[in-house]
Amino acid sequence: MKKNKELNFDLKQLRSFLEVLNQKSFTRASRRLKLGQATISHHIRELEEALGAKLIHRSSKEISITEQGRMFRSYCEKLFAGIDDLAASLGRGMPGGFARIAASTIPAAYILPKILAAVKKRFPDIVYRIEVTGSREAVEKVKEGRADIAVVGEAYKHPSLTYMPFYSDRIVLIGSRSYPDRISIADLSRMPFIIREPGSGTKKAYERALSKMKIRASSLSAVMECTGSEGIQQSVAAGIGVSFISQLAMSNENRKNPIKIIDVDGLEIKRFFYTAHVTRRTLSQPATILLGSLIESGAEQVTHEA
Repeated sequence: MKKNKELNFDLKQLRSFLEVLNQKSFTRASRRLKLGQATISHHIRELEEALGAKLIHRSSKEISITEQGRMFRSYCEKLFAGIDDLAASLGRGMPGGFARIAASTIPAAYILPKILAAVKKRFPDIVYRIEVTGSREAVEKVKEGRADIAVVGEAYKHPSLTYMPFYSDRIVLIGSRSYPDRISIADLSRMPFIIREPGSGTKKAYERALSKMKIRASSLSAVMECTGSEGIQQSVAAGIGVSFISQLAMSNENRKNPIKIIDVDGLEIKRFFYTAHVTRRTLSQPATILLGSLIESGAEQVTHEA
C-alpha cells in the first residue's frame, strides 16, 4: 500500500497564499505582508510542491485560483479562524481580547478608523483584525464563523443574521471637470461608466435607484470595472469615464483633484451601512464593545444632521 506524502508547511506560507488571493496580486501581497516578491513566490511554490497540486495560475496580467487552490483556500481560512478562536478563548476573563471584523471598503476606510481609535483609547488591550472585502463576502465570512461582525453597505438577508442600520450615506455621480454640472436621467445611457465589482454595496444601491427610474444598469456603457473608491476616483480624474461613488469617499483632498459631483435630475441615492452578526452566536466582549460604539456613532450622526 502506497504511503501518503507527508505534508509540511508553515503559517507564513499559508498567509502568503491567502494574501495573494485577497489582493489578486503578488506585488500588493508583498507590500501588505512587508515581504519580498521572491519570498512570496517561494512560499507559493513550496506549498504547491508539498501538496503536489497547482494552486494558482500566473500570467503577466493577472492571477486566478485553480479548483485545488479553492479547496486549499477554504482549509486555510478555517485554520486561521480556529487560531483566532483559540486566542479569543484564552483571552476571555482577561483585560483586552480579540475580534475579527469583516468590512466593505467604504466603512473600512471612512467610518471604522475613527470609531476604532475611540475604542482603543478606552480599551488599549483590545485587538481587532479588520478584513476589507465586498459587502457580500463580508456577510459570508460572518455566516461561516470567519468573522464576528460585518460592517457593510448592503443587507443580504439570511435567517441566521441580525442586521442593524447605523450610518447613512449618499451615492453621487462623479466625473471630470469637462462634464456639465447637471444632466438629465436620459444622459446617463450616453456616458462612459466605470462600474463597481459584483458584491459591492455601492453597486447594489445605485442599481436599485436606477431601476426605480426605469433604467437597467446593464444599459449603461461600461468601459471599465474597478474595485475600491480610490481607484475609481483616479480613473475618473484621468478622464476614463464617470462613476457612482459614496459621498463619504469624497474627502477634502479628493475635491482638489479634477473631479466634481454631477447632479442628475430626479435621481437621489441614499443608503445605510449595517452591522451584521449571527443572532444565536454569543459575541466576545471586544466585538460587543465595537458593536455598541458603531450604533452610538450612528446616533451621533443623526443628531448632527438634525
